[in-house]
Amino acid sequence: MTTDLPTESAGRLAQLEAILNNAVDAIITIDRKGTVQSVNPATETLFGYRADEIVGQNVSLLMPEPDRSQHDGYLQRHERTGEKRIIGIGREVDGRRKDGTVFPAHLAVSEYNVGADRFYTGVVRDITDLRQAQLELSKLNKELEQRVELRSQELQRTQSELVRKEKFVAMGRVSGGIAHEIRNPLNVLKSSAYFLLNAEHVSEEKRREHLHRIERQVGVIDGIVTALSESSLLRSSSRVATDIAAMVRDVLASEFTSLESIGFEVQHHGEPAVAMVDQEQLRIVVRNIVRNACDAMADGGTVQVATRSQDGIVCITIADQGEGIAAERIQQITEPFYSTKSRGMGLGLSICKSILDKNEGVLNFESELGRGTEVRIQLQAAEQE
Repeated sequence: MTTDLPTESAGRLAQLEAILNNAVDAIITIDRKGTVQSVNPATETLFGYRADEIVGQNVSLLMPEPDRSQHDGYLQRHERTGEKRIIGIGREVDGRRKDGTVFPAHLAVSEYNVGADRFYTGVVRDITDLRQAQLELSKLNKELEQRVELRSQELQRTQSELVRKEKFVAMGRVSGGIAHEIRNPLNVLKSSAYFLLNAEHVSEEKRREHLHRIERQVGVIDGIVTALSESSLLRSSSRVATDIAAMVRDVLASEFTSLESIGFEVQHHGEPAVAMVDQEQLRIVVRNIVRNACDAMADGGTVQVATRSQDGIVCITIADQGEGIAAERIQQITEPFYSTKSRGMGLGLSICKSILDKNEGVLNFESELGRGTEVRIQLQAAEQE
């Protein structure tokens, strides 16, 4: 079988010519001196020159300054050093049309040799629409950023106003709560004091009765002041490694030994219970919860207190044998001014929760009406040195 080489070569040339003639991008071939050897029809369309006005001319004809003056130097440096700044890489450049208008373009350059001669082919694509789209996108992004910034400022102002209003509301609630809680014992104090000052022929028994009433109401007011003082301690926290079991025993020994009808069963399980906490703040938590357990047992009983350290968690469990809390009320008992008691401000457990939040602790409750309540305080154990 024989092959007609001239026919095959002619077919390939025709195919190559068709590709060049129908290419959307401008395709320009130059020699090592920068002289244009050939252009395709897209080059004429893009630059506004006829092919015969470009071929034979230096390719810098199609460039604006400063590239027009410097291009020959680029070629000479590449011929001398082999350094490639654009060949095989591609980059964005500016092109210059016959009418002098300058447009953005993407230029990709390749080089090849034919015998001893070296040639360069550049593919030029007009990116005016792309550049315009980028500018529009950049403009839209800036406008969006400005709108977001403006919206953020508006939201910050709104949030600040809401916070300010919430503070006033909270202040009103606190003031109202304090006024209500103090007014009740003050009324009792006032009536007992009035009786003692104005009643004639008061028996010793009656006098002692009113003095005990005064003493009890002073205790109520003292409890309110204590709760407010404890809430003020939440502003700062100083955490140190603390032996939790020893601290719990100290709170019980120093503050709950005078209770006649309440007993305590204290146990510790597991390894040493050491946690990083603010000691004074955690004492407030333990004191409040133990006090609640005692108050829940009006007829007396035993408060069970246990500490345990296991798997990186230190747990304090305080259980009473009191009346218990209804399931639907468990979720509310840590809210400010909510109380299951007939007296008190309802700040105790709210303060406890805030303290434990600051000390990376958790407060959990389990309760059953008629059987009592168990409170669990969980803390992160301190790392052993």
